[in-house]
Amino acid sequence: MTTPQLRDLKLPEFAARLAEKSPTPGGGSVAAHLAQLGCALGCMAFRFSTGPKFAAVEAQMNARAEELERIGAQAAPLIDEDSRAYEGVMAGYRLPKTTEAEKAERSAAIQAGLGGAIQVPAETLALARRGLELLAAGAPEVNPNVASDCASGAWCLLGAAEAAFLNVRINAASLSDKAAGAVRLAACEVDLRRTRAAAESLRATIDAKLG
Repeated sequence: MTTPQLRDLKLPEFAARLAEKSPTPGGGSVAAHLAQLGCALGCMAFRFSTGPKFAAVEAQMNARAEELERIGAQAAPLIDEDSRAYEGVMAGYRLPKTTEAEKAERSAAIQAGLGGAIQVPAETLALARRGLELLAAGAPEVNPNVASDCASGAWCLLGAAEAAFLNVRINAASLSDKAAGAVRLAACEVDLRRTRAAAESLRATIDAKLG
C-alpha cells in the first residue's frame, strides 16, 4: 500500500503526523504549507477586489491572483520534498561508522543530505518572499472588507519565510564546507530581509485601511 503524501492528508491527519516523536514532517514542511496557505488567502482577497467597484485595478488584481496561484502550486510539493530531504540526512547518520571507509562514506552521505535539506527550505523562503511582495504591492487597492484576510495571508507567508530560514540556518551550520554554507545563508538572509520589509509595508497599509 502506497503511503499518502503529506499534502494529501486531511488536516487532522497532518496535525497528528506533526505531533509524532519523529523528525519528519517538521518545521520545513509546515513552512511550505504556510506558503501555500498564504498564497491562497491572498488569491481570495485579490479576487474580492474585482468587479465594478474595482474596475480600475481589476486587471492588476486578477494578474496578481494568478501569480499567487502559481507560487502556491510551487510551494505545495515542497511540503513533502522537505521531509524527504531531511530523511536523507537521517539515513546518512544511520550508516555504519566502524571502519575509516565507512566513516568516510557516512560523512559524504550526511553532507549530501544536508545539501538537499538546505535547498528545499531556501526555495520555500524564496517563494514566500515572492508571495508577500505581491500581497504588499496589491494591498493598497484591496477590498477593505477582506483587508484582514489579505493580512492573514501575509502573516502566513512571513511565518513561512522565518521558519524556512531557520531550517536553512541550522542545516548550513552542519556543513563541513563552511564557506559554501555561509554563501547559502547570506543569499537566504537577503530573501528574509526583503520578506520582512514587504510585511512591514503591508502592515502599514492594512492598519491605514482598518483605521
